[in-house]
Parts: sequence; structure tokens; C-alpha cells
Amino acid sequence: MSSELRVVSRAQGQQKDWLCVHVFLFAFFLFFALGAQLSTAHAQLNINVTEGSMDPLPVAITSFYAAPGADQTVAERMPAVIASNLESSGLFKPISTRAFIQDPDSLSRTGPRFGEWRAINAQALVTGSVSRAADGRTQVEFRLWDVFGEKQIAGMSYTTTPQNWRRIAHIISDEIYKRITGEDGYFDTRIVYIAESGPANARQKRLAIMDQDGA
Repeated sequence: MSSELRVVSRAQGQQKDWLCVHVFLFAFFLFFALGAQLSTAHAQLNINVTEGSMDPLPVAITSFYAAPGADQTVAERMPAVIASNLESSGLFKPISTRAFIQDPDSLSRTGPRFGEWRAINAQALVTGSVSRAADGRTQVEFRLWDVFGEKQIAGMSYTTTPQNWRRIAHIISDEIYKRITGEDGYFDTRIVYIAESGPANARQKRLAIMDQDGA
């Protein structure tokens, strides 16, 4: 009788041991899976530029809000330059403005309605404004938003002459590129070259400067 009890007791102990092992393994894999998901969510706006292939990051670049007295043309052209710069890198995919739900006026008053930007698959959002300073110069502000994290990750303000707006667009492009990729941007780069003009027997040469995008 005592022998049978010992056998039953040993079997029950083995079952408990196996149950403990199964519970431990389940908890371990659950912890690992949750950790991987959290890590992925945290890195949504990080691009590893060393990877061989990747999908470009969808980014929404809105028209900049033009304050009263500001140059409306600059407010419209700057986002186009920024979008062209980022798209040329191959790491970003600007979303068509026709898909936008929230307008620049609403953005300037209430800030982003992130649900509307997620609805068009934007992962990053660029907003900005253009105003006229008291001395007549142009003041440009921009903000970069993490749409899924619902937070601002960059914000800068620049004051310049009205004719220098294109360079500010390149500087903003560099800031966006660096914040998301971790690498320095290259859009605010100027190229010096020799331009020739005149007839073949009397060519004139001069030094010229252009932006990296050919403008």
C-alpha cells in the first residue's frame, strides 16, 4: 500500500513539475512577444539607412499657414521643395495633398487631428507657418509630428530675407531627415561650377553657384 502511495505521489510531483515548466515557457514567450511589439511601435519613425531594401516612410507635408501680411506664394512653395527633397532621397514617400482631410487653417488653430492623418496612412506629419516680421523679413516656423505617437518631435523657427526662402526649405528638409534617419541631411548643399557663354571663338567663363537640386 505504501509503495503504491509513493508511486502516485511521485507521478503527481512530476505532473506539477511539467506544469511549472509549461507555465514558465508560456510566460517567457509572452514576454518576448510583447517586448518585440513595443520595440516595433517605439521605432516607427526610425529609418535604418544601412538596410538593403525598405519601403519609403509615408509623410504628409502640408501647405504652410500664411499669416496676415505674409507671402502666400512662399507658404505654398516651401512645402513643395521640402517634399521634393525628401522624395529624392528614396527614404520618404510624400502623400498627395489631395488625400489630406485637415486643412492648414485648422492645423494652425487646433493642432493636428492625428486620427485623420492615420486614416491616410501618414506616419510623419510636417506643418508650418510663414509670417512677416516687424523689420520686413520673413519668419518661418515648422513642426515635425509623430502621427502614431501623437507627439511633436521637432520644431524650429527661422528668420530670413524673403528671397532666401528656398534655402530655409532645404534647412528644414535637413532637420526632418536627421530627426528620422539619425544621419545628417545634405539638402542645404551648394555646388560651385564654371559656366561658359559666348561664341566658340570668344568663350567667357565665370564661377556660378546652384543648390543641390539644380535651382
